[in-house]
Amino acid sequence: MVQPKGGKLTIYVDCVSPYSWFGFTNILRYRPLLNAHGVSVNIIPFFLGGARESVGNPWTPTPKWKEEFSAQDSETTGRLLGLKIVQPKDFPILSLYAVRVATWIKDHFPDDKFEATFEALVSGYWGKGINVSTTEGIIKALDGIFSKAELEDILKNAVTPENKKRVIEQTASAGAFGAPWIVAVDSEGKRKAWFGNDRWDQVFAHLGVPYAPVSILPRKSHL
Repeated sequence: MVQPKGGKLTIYVDCVSPYSWFGFTNILRYRPLLNAHGVSVNIIPFFLGGARESVGNPWTPTPKWKEEFSAQDSETTGRLLGLKIVQPKDFPILSLYAVRVATWIKDHFPDDKFEATFEALVSGYWGKGINVSTTEGIIKALDGIFSKAELEDILKNAVTPENKKRVIEQTASAGAFGAPWIVAVDSEGKRKAWFGNDRWDQVFAHLGVPYAPVSILPRKSHL
């Protein structure tokens, strides 16, 4: 297989979704090899609630008949990724403020700071039950990543008209109806999009990168 050149993968994430945490965790693990195959990776925070409303897919409570499966799915996926999921007491939350904070940080700090920020927000919410829709929750989640002075500046700038507009633009540009939302453009410029953390084989196939699909290993002989 000829290695692709110039491919691009963009993943849109929001801390209100546990599947964003799963997708974020996976893309950090996949990124070095994707880069080695010539595929650039971009992680963008977006407002899931706004995206869903804009395409006519508003949030609705999980039906009772689906609750057990949803809990099993989240717990199992998290465990396989080394993440412990704890159902937040406050669910769902309005994640807009947290997304604005993450967006400001992404645009004004190095990538490692943004990635530490998103990890802290999503793991704080889904792992520790921190309500990151509030100023107090965001400060608690980001403790240790930024100084007190930096956090004060970040929280102030997150709600400026310019940053609010930035969040709206990034959310609208995604065209998403769920999170994580993955957009891949191959080396020939062909674009495809996926919803969810369980479509990676399709993403890699589209990008033309070599990958090993899920398979069952042969049973070992005990001769």
